[in-house]
Amino acid sequence: MSRDHARRPTFIVGHRRPDTDSAVSAVVYAALLNSLPSGELFEGVVLGELSKQTKWLFAEAKISLPRVVSHLHARVRDVARRDVLSIGAEAALGDALELIMRHRIGVVPVVDDKKKLLGLLSDRMPMANYFYHANAEDFLGVLFSVANLEKFLRLTRWQKPRTEADGHIVLDLSRLSPGSLALLGDQPELLARCRDAGAAIVITCAPMKTAAWKKAMRDCPGLGVLHYRGSLMALATQLPMAIPAARLMQSENFPKLTPDQTIHEAQAALRQAQFALPVMNPDGTLFGVLSRTEVINFPRGRVVLVDHFEQHQAPEGIADVDIVEIVDHHRVGTLETALPIRVDCRPVGSTATIIACKFSEHGKKPSPSQAKLLLGAIVADTLLLTSPTTTEVDRQQAAALARRAKVDLKNFGREVLIRNDETLERPAAELVEKDLKEFAGGGAKFAVAQIETVDRTRLNGAHLKNFATALHERRERGGWDFAALLVTDIFRGDSLVLFDAKNFTLTQLLGASGEVWAGCVSRKKQFLPEILKRLGDNI
Repeated sequence: MSRDHARRPTFIVGHRRPDTDSAVSAVVYAALLNSLPSGELFEGVVLGELSKQTKWLFAEAKISLPRVVSHLHARVRDVARRDVLSIGAEAALGDALELIMRHRIGVVPVVDDKKKLLGLLSDRMPMANYFYHANAEDFLGVLFSVANLEKFLRLTRWQKPRTEADGHIVLDLSRLSPGSLALLGDQPELLARCRDAGAAIVITCAPMKTAAWKKAMRDCPGLGVLHYRGSLMALATQLPMAIPAARLMQSENFPKLTPDQTIHEAQAALRQAQFALPVMNPDGTLFGVLSRTEVINFPRGRVVLVDHFEQHQAPEGIADVDIVEIVDHHRVGTLETALPIRVDCRPVGSTATIIACKFSEHGKKPSPSQAKLLLGAIVADTLLLTSPTTTEVDRQQAAALARRAKVDLKNFGREVLIRNDETLERPAAELVEKDLKEFAGGGAKFAVAQIETVDRTRLNGAHLKNFATALHERRERGGWDFAALLVTDIFRGDSLVLFDAKNFTLTQLLGASGEVWAGCVSRKKQFLPEILKRLGDNI
């Protein structure tokens, strides 16, 4: 495993529509785990846009907002090989094939001096493979020049040529013609024959420049003589290797991947490819290469889930990673794991309360900034410790966190709650979507959305009509039997409830839409039990 793969962080992430509790829990729990001597790296992330309340709280705590990820699928950037061996356009076929054989790689990118991809060269490409095995005699002056031979074969000039060889390369001197390049062993007596036939250059494999060679060259002025350190057989077999890579590379008609593509998207292209595919940055430079080997050998990602226990609330791509831990304060839901994992599910008012407890359980204290985040999350989820989900543990942790953060619990809590009131600012469709969760029970599939306000009386008839329309449209898109919206007044301690059902029977069972449910502020502990009771009694 490469160092990049080994340091790939374990994500800590909440549900699909991140609220303050899930975002804070992910970030602060990651910080706690990173402070422990496990050797692992953790990162708290969120799955979508954060609310005004959450952004305000992170700004107040002077802690950066978590990174937003849209899914947990492995991306090409996670898997691609970054330490790519490449060659320039002037490199030879032999240079590329040497890299392929020495390092056991399938492809060599050809790049310019700015690392922009020009093409690919592989021994699996028909063109490169043909010339690797072919006789190069007929391609002098077409695919490569004497200068290419000099550079790749490291030839020494014994005598400067008068003209450039642009004919054939010949071993059989009976095939000599004007412009030919002749290959000779230690045979200075044949130099005059080459001159008389019009050859332009001779490459000799003589061990040294003897007196006989010096005399032969004096007798043939203008005939170029180049020296190769090696045998005539080695010289003949190495000729194709001098062809410039740019002449044989494949510059088009191969897929190019991007770093942010998912591996699922890249696999279709990889299945059709005979060699690794290049991964390109937006500016055309080479990011890396990806082969089927990297995909097969890449370890599965790891994730810690916080603030939910439901499959339908889990991040997209959850099946592609290993869940290693769940920390939650809701019911044990529909998530399943292949292996036993750590589960910390406590009946408290918020997941942040559990994270706060974990600090003391590990003999640590949150920083004042982390304490402010945790306190804000507890306040947000328990409506300043007034929700029926609130426990004595929540109250104790909130008081301790307020002292640690050096804030007044009541005043700070009211600020947190006020920051979540967006009922007059954002479109009804966005507010309905903001904190919506799906459920199944009593023979029905349904969704319950909840928004909070500091004063529900500010919502006039037009506002409520817009909410009703948005709720109806969202129910139809979700295909649910019914949907409900709780507009919870956090200071009055009640909720205005809207229903939208697909048939009259459900409408009668659920009750009137637009009524205020006195004392109802908790979707989990007050609203859902009542709804499930009504459905259970009648469906």
